[in-house]
Amino acid sequence: MVRVALMVLLAIPGQIWGSDIQAGLARVEITPPVGYVMGGYSARQGGSVAVHDPLYATALVLRSGEAGVAIVSLDLRSFPTERVVQLVRDKVGIAHVMLCSTHTHSGPLTWEDKSWPSAERSWFAETEEKVVALVERAAAEMFPARLEYGRSEVVLGHNRRLIGEDGTVVMLWRNEERIPTSPIDPTVRVVRIADAAGNTRGLLVNYACHPVILGPDNRDISADWPGFMRGTLEEAMPGARVLFLQGAAGDINPFLDKQPVAEGGFEAAREAGRRMADAVLESLSSMEGSGGGPVGLRVREDLLDIPHRSEPGRSIPVGVIQVLLGDRIALVGWPGEPFVELQMELARLSPVPHTLLAGYCYSAGGVWAGYLPTRRAAAEGGYGASYNTTVAVGTGERLVELALRRLNEMLESIGKTSGVRE
Repeated sequence: MVRVALMVLLAIPGQIWGSDIQAGLARVEITPPVGYVMGGYSARQGGSVAVHDPLYATALVLRSGEAGVAIVSLDLRSFPTERVVQLVRDKVGIAHVMLCSTHTHSGPLTWEDKSWPSAERSWFAETEEKVVALVERAAAEMFPARLEYGRSEVVLGHNRRLIGEDGTVVMLWRNEERIPTSPIDPTVRVVRIADAAGNTRGLLVNYACHPVILGPDNRDISADWPGFMRGTLEEAMPGARVLFLQGAAGDINPFLDKQPVAEGGFEAAREAGRRMADAVLESLSSMEGSGGGPVGLRVREDLLDIPHRSEPGRSIPVGVIQVLLGDRIALVGWPGEPFVELQMELARLSPVPHTLLAGYCYSAGGVWAGYLPTRRAAAEGGYGASYNTTVAVGTGERLVELALRRLNEMLESIGKTSGVRE
């Protein structure tokens, strides 16, 4: 049952430009102290011993008048925190927040004990405060914005659930031989944020692939391949801020999964980041505007009671968010690890031609939902499909259906009955 439904309508005049649509971008470092326990692998022994590349939070605020949405990309495995959402609402006056983790497995543990290094001065609490201040700074540095979208393709990985001829599942964590697997989504989706002079001020980059090139042997803090992608792009576009929105990577691994550091792990992560950056730059050559007629920012949030998969009578609160920009760009955020076929289905059926699914994305209310397999994957089995998943079978499809319904409702509110599908 949907318990909460929020909607904000922001009128933005003009086809692409609008004097009252504002965007702001800002960044802050969130690297934990050396020694902090790392998340991502049960096989990893001990805390971090060094920082290979810093971790960052990057915020994009879109606003019109007193209403808006804050999108924050964080170099973390997850960051579910209601405190940040509430403080952003109270201190900054932004009603909607998307805390989107890149899902690096070479960063800090962000659940269980959050009091390290001390309860009085924990890294987690300090990071919450940094993110709130970051959004506040981005909201204070707004500029008239132009939004464009584009796409390209690159294959960085494979589906880690290999289905045999007899229908059984074998976990293919690593695929150095690049054995063909299915399904995968090679689509790189990009939103460009430009200022009045046409300068690129920010990029939203959306793609589905686990950042696990660096494995449990690595004890240096790193953002893995998304961090190297960001660095490559920002070197090529001085003054621009890149936000990576991890897609439905629940069953997608890089070909060189857990590449040992001594065997070129960081070099492999850097190369994957460079390949992704090249694909993003390719998308910029054929960008399209955010739609004809009045361009608007519309947001719908829902908090759902999802049945627990194995505990009858228990439910899991799951908060999701849908954002519509004009009639051609949409962002959908889920607080868990969706399987890639859900992303592909959402893109195929969406009435909005450029629909980005951000997994690992916490908004208002709810908890971390964990793996979100498809019905078929749950029946076939495998990691995240038949075990290590807590939501009821069919939850992923339910979230797709809800997103499609909300996007259609928002389109109808601006006099559009449907958009052009991908």
